This record gives sequence, C-alpha cells and structure tokens, in this order.
Amino acid sequence: QIRLRLSAQETADFQEGETMAEKKSRAGKPEGGSIPESVRINRRKPIRVNADYTPPTIRLKAPDNEERKFYCCMCGKDFEKQKGNFPSGGKSLLWKGNNGYLPFCKNCTEILMQSMTSFYSGNEEHALRHLCSMFDWCYNDTASAMTLADVHFTNSRVSIYPSKMSARPSAMHGETFLDTIREEVEERDSLTDYAIVPDGDDSDFEVTREMIRTWGKGFTPDQYQFLEEEYKDWTTKSVCKTKAQEELFRNIALAQLDVRIARQNGGDVPKAQKALQDLMNSANILPKQNSDNILADTQTFGTLLKKFEETAPIPEPDERWKDVDGIRRYMNTWFRGGLAKALKISNENTALYDEAVDEMQRYTVQPVAISAAESANDSSIFDQNGGDEGGGNDE
Repeated sequence: QIRLRLSAQETADFQEGETMAEKKSRAGKPEGGSIPESVRINRRKPIRVNADYTPPTIRLKAPDNEERKFYCCMCGKDFEKQKGNFPSGGKSLLWKGNNGYLPFCKNCTEILMQSMTSFYSGNEEHALRHLCSMFDWCYNDTASAMTLADVHFTNSRVSIYPSKMSARPSAMHGETFLDTIREEVEERDSLTDYAIVPDGDDSDFEVTREMIRTWGKGFTPDQYQFLEEEYKDWTTKSVCKTKAQEELFRNIALAQLDVRIARQNGGDVPKAQKALQDLMNSANILPKQNSDNILADTQTFGTLLKKFEETAPIPEPDERWKDVDGIRRYMNTWFRGGLAKALKISNENTALYDEAVDEMQRYTVQPVAISAAESANDSSIFDQNGGDEGGGNDE
C-alpha cells in the first residue's frame, strides 16, 4: 500500500474519481478532450482472466525453399541462418511466421537485458520479467532461479532463459506472458478467496495463506505439510543464503512430491526422478558434488577453518565437555596468573596463582635444619687415625 500526501484540492479531486495524473493530462488537453469516465472506471478494475480463453489459430505461409538472409530488426545485421544467432521465441504466436525465433539477434538481446537492468536500478529479476513481456515469454521464478544457478557458464541470463523454460518443473507454468498474468491473478485470488483448511480433527497442522502464497493452490493439507517439512530440512542441512537458492530448494521439495505422487499413482517415476536430479545438480547438492567439496575442503587446514568460520560455525560444547583436561585453568593460573603476579597486577588470575602456590607449599618437602655446630667440619677422626700412625712411627 502506498500513502500519498495530498493537498485539500487534490484530495477532493481524488475522491471525485480523478487522479493527479489524470488532472494534469486533462489540463494539457484542449477543451472537450477529457478522458471518458468509462475509460477511468475500466482501468481501475482488477484484472480478471477468462478461464475459457484460447489463443487464435494462425495459418502459416508455406516455407520458402530459396536461400535467404535473416535480419535483426534492431541492429540490421544479416545472418545466413537463425539457429545460433537468434534466441528462441518459445511457443508464442508472435514468432510462428519467423520459424519460432525472435527478430532480435543474441547480441541485441544482450544489450536489451543490460539496458533493462540499468533501467530497474540493477534488479535483474524486473529486467528479465520486462523482456518476457516484450518477447511474449512466460516468466516464473523457477526458470529465473535456474538461470541464476548457471549464469557463470554464459554471458547473460536472458540467453539461457528459453531452455530453462522448457525444462521441468518450469514447463508446467505456461508458455506465453498471458500465462504469467494468469498465474499472478490466480495467486492474488488464492490469497483472498482460498479457505484455510485444518488437516483433520486430530492434527495441529494448519494450512496458512503464506503456504498457499509459497506453494500455490491445489495441494492437500498432507502435501502442504510434506512440502514445508522438506523445505525446512533442505535449508537447514544445506547452505542457503540467496533468493535463488531458496527457490531451488522449494522446487526440489516440489519435485520430491512429484516423485511420491508418481510412485503412488503409477505415474512416470523415472521422469520425475530425473527432474529431481536436475534440480539437485543446479543446487550443487548431489552426493558426488558434496563428496568432491569435502575432498577439496580437507586438502588444506585453512580451507576447513574457512568453512567453519563462514558456512558452518562450530557450536558451543555441552557444559560437561567444556575444558575436560583443565587446560584453560592451567593457562589462567600459571601463564596469565604468573605474568600478572610478576607485573604486580591484582586480578582473578593472580588469585588462582596464589592459591596454586599455597597448595604446592603443602606438599613441598623442606630440607632438615642443621645447627652451626653440626654443620662445622669435624676432622677428629682423621686426626685420631693420623696420631696413631704417627705415634707408631715415633716409637
């Protein structure tokens, strides 16, 4: 919701059904050229989609067997062939007569993507959606997230977007930009008209509007619960820091549900499993990829420390496992305490040091005290032996 500060006259005009933009537009028109009331009313009505709408049938001209050149309608450059030089136009009727290719070459398409990204202040999602409306492509977050995962292999996301649109589960969303509008209208209506259904009388799980916004309509409460639990499990046990990663994990949960439904209903299980593996490959979470990452991390001690510090910090140990060998107390007593004692600093480490010294004094063996008389040199025994020997010699 947007709140505007309006003057008293502007407020009165707005309440009468005329916006400021319309007032300025009318002010610049000659008298009698005002916008009809029916136009203003119809423009303000919410978008409603006709469920019975079907695209028209176009009679295509027979292909010309003569060799001809293909021109980019933006830069005018000519090409001998369209494949590899022009992006695919998807399944839009607009490009059927152009062999299913856009009239813009890949280089101009790249320029358009950069231009739209600049127009939307660096937001590539808005830029890509704008180009989808221009090219009559169906835009959805799944295909957008898949292009973001593979963008390091190519120059731009728009060049690989058509291939991602044709892959599951993106292909289930639609074919043209009309399908994008249809999905957005259905999502809007689901947030206002869809009832919140509890999962039975004996269950605490409840389907919320946020779940419907995330996963869409049409699932049973059990399936919503499965999707929520799987998504939480994936994002808890794997690295998930960006919107693209979140979208990939949502689609992985949806692909897991497709596998389960296919297995229960006798569907094409291998095809559903292949779609799941492709999404896991895009998210870089296949078992082989994880083993390679672990091997790379364990090659050096520094990479392991970096992983602990940036991705999965070591949690605090249990109280009973903190300092089991007493090394912290040892360092505080004899290193910090001894240093503080030498520097005449009084702190808790000094008290530990004094306490340890007093304790050591209790078990220290003191030398026996000897008096001065006892410690004096007594050579009488030598004198006695020497006198006897001397007396014998004298005699």
